[in-house]
Amino acid sequence: MKTVAIGLLVGFIFIYHFDQQGQGKWKEEKLLYIVNSLEEMNASISEWSIYYRYPDRYIDSVANFREMERNLKNKYPDFQWVKDSDNDHHVTLTGKSNKNGNSEQVSLTMIKDEGRYKVLQTYSFTGEKWSPSEYLNLVKEIEIEDQKSLYFTVRADINEKKYLTLSDQAKEVLGDLSAEPVESLEEDDFISISAFKDTWSNYITTKSKEKINVQLGMRKNVDDGSINLTIGSPIITVEY
Repeated sequence: MKTVAIGLLVGFIFIYHFDQQGQGKWKEEKLLYIVNSLEEMNASISEWSIYYRYPDRYIDSVANFREMERNLKNKYPDFQWVKDSDNDHHVTLTGKSNKNGNSEQVSLTMIKDEGRYKVLQTYSFTGEKWSPSEYLNLVKEIEIEDQKSLYFTVRADINEKKYLTLSDQAKEVLGDLSAEPVESLEEDDFISISAFKDTWSNYITTKSKEKINVQLGMRKNVDDGSINLTIGSPIITVEY
């Protein structure tokens, strides 16, 4: 009950962001909003994850990349590191950590681009036990530069409402999130819906150019009547 109470409290937290012009504005903290909504549905959260891709950068030399490598290894001293290189034309450095049911991964890639090098960097975290304080610390630690490049996914289990079809129950969940369905895929015991929440500024577009920033997947467990629920924003980044 203590964990749920903390989640409900933090679910109303709003984080203050500054836009590129230096003007401040309030933005709803998306992952906390999703978790808070799930807890109000009496869902049992089994996994949560974030994925962030840093803005692409360009450097002048391999020496610059090696300096970035040293900085990452100093920042994550407990990670196990592997480097895959192709004569300094394409180098990928990957660091991983698995402990206490959590997994973290950092990837740094350098690609030769004419007379300079393009650098790509990503960060991912997956945790089994939801912790709002751990999430907020992670967001601070990875130094997010662009909120639009931050992806969230939450897995949870909910009880089936036998008087509702799976499709209706999925739409009910989206209603609780104040998100409007855009497109869907439905099978006998599974449904996937892409939706749009207009109070969230980030989004991606479908092939038909429609905006989406919430994705939901629901799978019915015929053995015990439970439903495995996966929610991601702007899309789900794990298998479901």
